[in-house]
Amino acid sequence: METETFNIDELLIRVLSHQAEQEEIVYFSEWMKDERNRLYFEKFRKVWNLSSGRHADREMVEVGLEDYRRFMHRSLSPKHNMKRVWRMLSAVAVVMIGVFALLRLYEPEKQIVPEGKEIIYSKGILLTLSDGRKVNVLSDSLALSDGMEDDIKISKINNREIAYELNDSLAGAGDFELAYNEIIVPAGERFSLRLSDGTKVWINSESSLRYPIRFGKERREVEVRGNVYFEVTRDTACPFVVAGRELVTEVLGTSFEVNLYGDRNEASATLVEGKVRVQAGKHAVVMKPDEQIVFNTKSGDVEVKKVDAANMVRWKDGVLVIDNERFDDVVWKLERWYGVTIINETGKSFSQLFSGEFDREDVRAAIETICVNLGIQYRMNEDSIILQK
Repeated sequence: METETFNIDELLIRVLSHQAEQEEIVYFSEWMKDERNRLYFEKFRKVWNLSSGRHADREMVEVGLEDYRRFMHRSLSPKHNMKRVWRMLSAVAVVMIGVFALLRLYEPEKQIVPEGKEIIYSKGILLTLSDGRKVNVLSDSLALSDGMEDDIKISKINNREIAYELNDSLAGAGDFELAYNEIIVPAGERFSLRLSDGTKVWINSESSLRYPIRFGKERREVEVRGNVYFEVTRDTACPFVVAGRELVTEVLGTSFEVNLYGDRNEASATLVEGKVRVQAGKHAVVMKPDEQIVFNTKSGDVEVKKVDAANMVRWKDGVLVIDNERFDDVVWKLERWYGVTIINETGKSFSQLFSGEFDREDVRAAIETICVNLGIQYRMNEDSIILQK
């Protein structure tokens, strides 16, 4: 089949939106056999996933686009032929148009920042307050009140955790309008916070959490993208609901994880303790501890399996656990965990399965472990790791 049969950028959009026809799927399968094409597709898909949800967020999209631009810059080097260069430039244009069309379609009403309140834009972990201010929570100091509720204080516990403190006088207050904050965590970072009801939350790399600074009396609902772990404060009169594009999880008081990255067209929830009810497509499942529900977002199928839940969520304590996983899956996890791009220039496809535990700070040890097992070499650039023969 001739290379020019399909425009690759348009084809990728049809594949991601599940609109590709049979011959396009065949062509796509052949195209994906090239390692660089697979990397290109993953970066393309990352931006697509970040921008196509109901709550498309400009800052979240920028996180994905920044990583995508770095990849494109490396890809547009002289060693690539001109046809490939123009295809990539075309793909960037299509993605950018799609991203900002969606943002415009779903953009909330613009918020007016009160006079004298500075907006702080950051490439780090970004906290957006209900009055529109943006704060880098990795900065040295953080002690402020949210603009909409001066009686709710946000305090910095340490460099990786903040807490919301509710003034006692508000406990019995009447009706009020919910005001939301959102925190976005980029690749290579993790963060945690304590919500105003005492619930503890850990947010993994390339993930976000949108939440009320003060919950209502009948329902506590937050919105998640990516991978987030919860230890929910029990309140039988006010259920806690975690809403995502793929899964909705309802609890009273429990510890669990949701994983909505969308890798391999899958979304999952894993229960450590307590009981949760998960709505996945047309399926509703009540889970028990050490169970994981896996929802195939393409087929709509659901699988519930027994797992070591406590071991699976050790990422919240700074340990990435790899358990008998394929090479491509390991690469995805390491890229996200360490905030790097891994490029396979060996010309080989690897069938080995990998297991191991990797510390949050030591990317070199993780890569060396993989390379020793595969009998290959590597070199490290500023934000990428190149696998070589």
